[in-house]
Amino acid sequence: MTEITKDKIDLLSYNYSILKRLGCGDVDTFEQRLRSQKIQYFAQLFGVTYRYKYNLYLHGPYSTELAHDLYYIKSAGITPDVGKLMPEKLEQRFLDLKKFIKKSTKELELAATLHWLLKIVNLSEKDAKIKLNELKNNDKNQYNLALKAIKEYEQIKTNYSK
Repeated sequence: MTEITKDKIDLLSYNYSILKRLGCGDVDTFEQRLRSQKIQYFAQLFGVTYRYKYNLYLHGPYSTELAHDLYYIKSAGITPDVGKLMPEKLEQRFLDLKKFIKKSTKELELAATLHWLLKIVNLSEKDAKIKLNELKNNDKNQYNLALKAIKEYEQIKTNYSK
């Protein structure tokens, strides 16, 4: 196994602290791992955490590097600092993210997958809706919730450029 540098541990600790402040970061159950993956995905979009590379898997965007890091954190006994850790501008993004993720894990999964299809794969809204249905066998209401979440995120994002 590759030795992990102090800088990497500091970065992992920071990222883990953000996830813990958001109520996730644990790996004991599938639900915890899934929710951590989706919240990390959106935390990156909100610009408050380290960026992981994601690929599309069965339950939406998934980062093997994040999974590895979370297991490492658990095995190394790293303790998060859940106090306020960031400049005021980032703290506001964090608070926006915290409001945004008050959704079920399924809603976050659908929203992350739809975002991936629209923004990473660059599908049209119509094609993304078809592909999301193929991948998730979702109903119209679930698609509309996912689309609403994406539009909510984009509205929040526009406030950051002002």
